Amino acid sequence: MFIEAILISIILGLIRGGKLRRFKSINHKTMWIFILGILIQYILAFLSEVNDIDNLNRILIYNKQIQIVSYVLILVGIVSNLKFRSLWAILLGYILNFIVLVTNNWQIPNLVSNSIVDQIKLPVLADTILFSEPYPLPKVISIGDLIISFGIFALIQEIMLTEDNFMSGYRL
Repeated sequence: MFIEAILISIILGLIRGGKLRRFKSINHKTMWIFILGILIQYILAFLSEVNDIDNLNRILIYNKQIQIVSYVLILVGIVSNLKFRSLWAILLGYILNFIVLVTNNWQIPNLVSNSIVDQIKLPVLADTILFSEPYPLPKVISIGDLIISFGIFALIQEIMLTEDNFMSGYRL
């Protein structure tokens, strides 16, 4: 859902007269910390699907610790760039996902494929939103993921459509 939000937001931003060069105005060091945290989470999700190799199982033993590191990186990246108002939505989505992870033994439960809802804590925050065929990239996402996608969309719009001279001194 995040990749779709990024692509649609960039296309819509260009249609609305936004400029890609305005991405230069963001704090690249702390934004890379944020992106690294997200990449770690994507890699963990990918590795958990390919768990038939022994070396991957050794890495996945440390899944909880790696997820904590990725959430800390994301939090640092978000907090250090809160001058962008749309990052508040991303922060809210990550907090919701973090809460459901912590309460469900570091797993985000998938209610679409899991029939045992009684054992899941905070099921409303679990993966409950199904995007199936004919959607080109079928998946199940959580409310937190949906809020993060909205925040990513809004962040890109905010960056692309903000005046250059206004952005240099932009603070909350």
